[in-house]
Amino acid sequence: MTHRIYNFTAGPCTLPLAVLESAQAELLDFQGCGMSVLEISHRSKRFEAVHEETLALAQELIAAPADFQPLLLAGGAHQQFDMIPLNLLADGGSAAYINSGIWAEKALKEAQRVGDAREIWTGRDSGFTTLPDALPPLPADCRYLYLTSNETISGVQYRDYPTAAVPLVIDASSDYYTRAIPWERCAIVYGGVQKNLAPAGLALVFVRRDLIKDHPRVPKFLTYAAHAAANSLFNTPPTWQIYMLNKVLHWIKDSGGIAHFEAESIAKSGLLYDYIDRSNYYQNDVPPAYRSRTNVTFRTPSPELDTRFWQEAESQGFAGLKGHKLLGGIRASIYNAMPIAGVEALINYMQTFAAKNA
Repeated sequence: MTHRIYNFTAGPCTLPLAVLESAQAELLDFQGCGMSVLEISHRSKRFEAVHEETLALAQELIAAPADFQPLLLAGGAHQQFDMIPLNLLADGGSAAYINSGIWAEKALKEAQRVGDAREIWTGRDSGFTTLPDALPPLPADCRYLYLTSNETISGVQYRDYPTAAVPLVIDASSDYYTRAIPWERCAIVYGGVQKNLAPAGLALVFVRRDLIKDHPRVPKFLTYAAHAAANSLFNTPPTWQIYMLNKVLHWIKDSGGIAHFEAESIAKSGLLYDYIDRSNYYQNDVPPAYRSRTNVTFRTPSPELDTRFWQEAESQGFAGLKGHKLLGGIRASIYNAMPIAGVEALINYMQTFAAKNA
């Protein structure tokens, strides 16, 4: 290795260097079998051991109770947008959705194709820069309340999860394994792994076991029951992603677990927000109470300068700072594998850029 830059891309995520080096060392010969982990059978004893350990580690590190079934499912978060209403509304009822941003809105629109999914609150009028301070009324026949823990595009995040009369379904994709989960309030917690945990192509899903039922009118592949019965091996799984997830989970555990990374997340985002707030050059539009700790959005005085900022940043060793195409501006995604040194280096670059372009 001769060159590593600071990768602030929103996803696929930056991965721990130690994990990449370990995977590199094993790439051609996994555990002395003479084959790559990319080649071995998912039914082999070697891979089954990795698979089982990954499920156990995932459950242990996030403190998921025994009455939640961990599932490793292809298709990422988008597939869960459909699987959740297909399974939880298969025999009727309605669902309540808090529309906090682009990802919550995508989930809502998919759920409305499946069943009675109702938007009970939207942050659209604020440009998706706020969250509800009080929980709106729920439909009388509501089965679950759906929320997106952290919106990667607009940079808003729940500081505290709401308490409702119905269980929560949480899309935790972009702050997965950076904070604790209130399991006693939840029905399903899930996330695409490409933010904090592994390469893209996999969702890590926890489903409360009493909700895992076969639904004759739902395609079998889209039922949680089929995947739970097969221990996430209903079809050939994305073995590389599971292997890499295993390594990242070990790295999280060895680094101090979720408590460590929650403290790191608070420190890293706090450092960047503090500089932005003190600056006369940069601006963040999200009120402090709703600011994301993993996706920090900000702007310079003009869209032209925003573009110059991220373009010049690339030549200075910073990747992925261009804001999302729907929002523009600048975005720094500071997931678990981003060291605080990366945030400090970014702030130094921001100071230099502001002085040069003021």
